[in-house]
Amino acid sequence: MFDPSAPNDEIDMHGDIVFDEKRIIHIMNVNSFSGGVKVSRKDPEMRLTGLWLLPSFLNHSCIPNASRLIVGETMFIIASRSIKPQEEITISYTDAMSPLKKREKNLSETGYGFLCRCKRCMLERSVHHEIEKFSDRYDMLYDKAAAEVYAAVTNTITPTLGSFPSCSELSALYHTLNQKVRFLKGLSRLEQQWIMGGYSCAFLGNWLLIGYATQFTPASNFVNSTALELIKAMKATESGLQRTLSFATLLTMVAEKERGKFSSLTEGLLNFALDECIRIYGKQRLDVSVSLIEQSAEIVPFF
Repeated sequence: MFDPSAPNDEIDMHGDIVFDEKRIIHIMNVNSFSGGVKVSRKDPEMRLTGLWLLPSFLNHSCIPNASRLIVGETMFIIASRSIKPQEEITISYTDAMSPLKKREKNLSETGYGFLCRCKRCMLERSVHHEIEKFSDRYDMLYDKAAAEVYAAVTNTITPTLGSFPSCSELSALYHTLNQKVRFLKGLSRLEQQWIMGGYSCAFLGNWLLIGYATQFTPASNFVNSTALELIKAMKATESGLQRTLSFATLLTMVAEKERGKFSSLTEGLLNFALDECIRIYGKQRLDVSVSLIEQSAEIVPFF
């Protein structure tokens, strides 16, 4: 593509360009970038998709060290972790905040043609039998839970306690799995976070819908040890993620309601959000970063 002297297989013996529609569609499927589906309470759905040639050469990891930012028609690749000399720059081709089974399915259905062997995937395969039933149940409930959250966000339904059974069941699954993972032998704290980061939506759906139903009061029901552990796990799994920034911002806003009780924690959450903002948008003026953090509160940290 970048060497004019290279042989061109797209030209036939008569000098005509050969179009292979299936091949072109496949190339687009595995090389185009989606800005994701951004669901907010003001703008229910916005899709951004395009093809950027050089970034398409970046390889995949389920624990990537870079994030991507689309501004207009320009894509920026931003280091989301400290990158060592000679270390490969990687991004995630799928939703890294999903369990192994769902990530493998997404990669396969898109047609990438490889089985990820990053450290995280190898770890999750090694404990597959211990957590298989949780993965299978998550897979069965996720779409229903996503529909419940989407209906609440778009005002299709008014969330009331007990009106979101799939999110409630996923929340119970998350808490049970969290206890199980803590006692799996031989896992480091980081490895435990990699597993739980993949089940973040199992916690977030119920957390959000109860919050919408109760206006996030009392704050202590939402700013708790489980939520704080999860946000650290999400950051450890994939830094520079809008979902994590949004969750951190919501936690900060909820903690602000009882600032006397959560004063030091509020400051820590704000610094966490600022750090995550830099990993998404790069270094900006403080006032710009604060504005971006405030805007992130409108993004639903589930999708």
